[in-house]
Amino acid sequence: MTPDPTPAAAVPALSLEHWIYGSVPEVGYSVRAQSAELNLSFYARRLDGIYTPIAGENLHGEDTVVDVAMVHPTGSGNELLYSLIRPGPRDAEYQRRTFVNHTAVVPLAPLRAGTVGFEDIDRAIRAFDQTRGDAVGSLDPLPVTAGTGARAAPGIGLDRFVTRASAETLLSRVLQDPEARTLVLCRDSAPEVRRRTMVKLLELLALGCGLPVLPSLSDMPGLPVANRFQLVVSARAFRTDNSWALLDNALDAPSLPRVKDQDAAYASLTACFP
Repeated sequence: MTPDPTPAAAVPALSLEHWIYGSVPEVGYSVRAQSAELNLSFYARRLDGIYTPIAGENLHGEDTVVDVAMVHPTGSGNELLYSLIRPGPRDAEYQRRTFVNHTAVVPLAPLRAGTVGFEDIDRAIRAFDQTRGDAVGSLDPLPVTAGTGARAAPGIGLDRFVTRASAETLLSRVLQDPEARTLVLCRDSAPEVRRRTMVKLLELLALGCGLPVLPSLSDMPGLPVANRFQLVVSARAFRTDNSWALLDNALDAPSLPRVKDQDAAYASLTACFP
């Protein structure tokens, strides 16, 4: 019997420009590695002052797990920035925690076409960090391999993280006011749950409903930078001004009426709650 051929290595669906921001000995925090072809000045200004945007008690508590996703649109409107913020090596001089922000520039077209998903981007960054997380200088593009099997419709699986009433309230709020800010409260949740909640909500809004990408964070932001975001998923509430609405992920009934002439958007939401 002829043996089965060796399976071919997975072919990346995308190759993304990316950069790593973190602590550099005797320098402090700065960009320590980037893709050779990346026009960093065009993108990095979007993240100025928010490379580590979460609240100080979350950053510095020794027992606090830091594993945060952040999404920002770019000036072109055709791309987004997907960042993972996680612990870096301990500072050798002061023996304190450091943090790394690894950001990829993601074109929206393959996301909307279903070629790749947010979770593929997340997985690619983590795989890179496991093998080359200490990289300095020039980086090759980040290879992103699509998951196997048929691609699910945008937002499928959202019912594991928020109720239909909560999702509909968020959708109505964004349709009514594209500049609205919403804190989605997921009490007693782990970082992975908050991260996946944020991703599934963005899939629904940006991919399923075709709305603009909301600047988003999967943990509580520090108060000085909170208004750099429009969607925050947090395990507890924080002080906000009147531009923010608090939305419990377990809402029993929608708290806003549906927006007229938006049947297609609500149909996309319905598909997420079989």
